[in-house]
Amino acid sequence: MRKRCVGVAIGLFLTCLLVSTGIASQDSPRVVIFLLPSTAMGQEFFQLLDVFEEHGVAVDVVSAELGPYLFWEDSGEGRLSGVLGGYEWKIRTTYDDVDLADYDVLIVGPAFAHSFWVGDSLPKAEALVQQAYDQGMPLGGVTFGAVFLIGRGYLDGRTTARPPFYRGVVSPEAHMAGFLSTFDAIYGNECICVDRGVGGASTIVTANYRCVTGFAETIVEEFLSGSEE
Repeated sequence: MRKRCVGVAIGLFLTCLLVSTGIASQDSPRVVIFLLPSTAMGQEFFQLLDVFEEHGVAVDVVSAELGPYLFWEDSGEGRLSGVLGGYEWKIRTTYDDVDLADYDVLIVGPAFAHSFWVGDSLPKAEALVQQAYDQGMPLGGVTFGAVFLIGRGYLDGRTTARPPFYRGVVSPEAHMAGFLSTFDAIYGNECICVDRGVGGASTIVTANYRCVTGFAETIVEEFLSGSEE
């Protein structure tokens, strides 16, 4: 559970607990967030959760291993960078346990630009994203997640949010002729993009790091508002 839930009134605590554990009524809209094994951006992650909590959306967070998750701000690099850390979250679901039928939307990200997804969880996550795409399930990619979807071809010939997706690492001026241009995505002019695809293809929402809250609000508006109680 995140630190910010500690010390609030009982009602707010229970609400926070419901979101953090993914417990909600059967009719509540549900989102699953895929995180790489460590060093997702805590600041951005909790921005997502704040929006989903406000709208009564149940959230399951999936990563490689059960137990406490190491956010970038609390990693060695984060501490050396002098950022404000102290983020806490307990992973309760791994990729082996995911049933996509339980969710309305799959989101990948966020994570820091220096993060790398290595280990056995990567092919498992990739297989689940492919399954979701094949089923026409809505997909979201925010910051690191946007690059994850772009790099694996899900946005070939489709429009994405405006780069940069990472904080100060990938910029249109310095890198569009290199890294980003190696992919076949079309980079839009807005920091949030909804590409609805054609022929039953998954709708894909992407966002850069400047619009994390707006990304979550867009997910709610596009896919979840009709099922809110």
